[in-house]
Amino acid sequence: MHTPPASLVTSRLILRAAHREHAASLFKEYTGRNDTTRYLQRAAHSSQAQTEAVIDAWGENNWAAGNRFVWSILRRADEKAIGLFLMFIDGNDAEIHYGLGPAFWGQGLATEAGIAVMDWVTQRSLLSEVSTRCAVEHAASLRVLEKIGLHRMLLLPDELPLTSTGIRTDAWLYSWKRP
Repeated sequence: MHTPPASLVTSRLILRAAHREHAASLFKEYTGRNDTTRYLQRAAHSSQAQTEAVIDAWGENNWAAGNRFVWSILRRADEKAIGLFLMFIDGNDAEIHYGLGPAFWGQGLATEAGIAVMDWVTQRSLLSEVSTRCAVEHAASLRVLEKIGLHRMLLLPDELPLTSTGIRTDAWLYSWKRP
């Protein structure tokens, strides 16, 4: 089993195994907002309790016990929770997902969080592959994936069911493989 560190620190961020105390800010800034779900397979959370349930399942309380991990992305200056970074591990492979509240888009924060995770993957883990799927229309996230070291591998037609629109869309498969 590959267990990532419960905390990663960058110049502007702290990725910390999600705590229930982060739920109010996460719900307000990210998980409870319809405008953050445009390219997601989930709808906006209907209540803070729904965000708490994700944190309870995959956050700090179950960090050592499972294979699904969720970090809260915190602004380092004030430790405000502004988004989530998820890693699902299956054997020697991992799948990643991330998101930030709209007030934090366009500042390089998703890239900074992703680089911290991929630094752990490449330098301290034994994972052999990290992958994700991203809607072809989601240009900002496609750029983030490339900046953090994943490569566009394959077009997957009608791969992603987008809950917010009720349609399926094409996705790119992105992957990093250990040499």
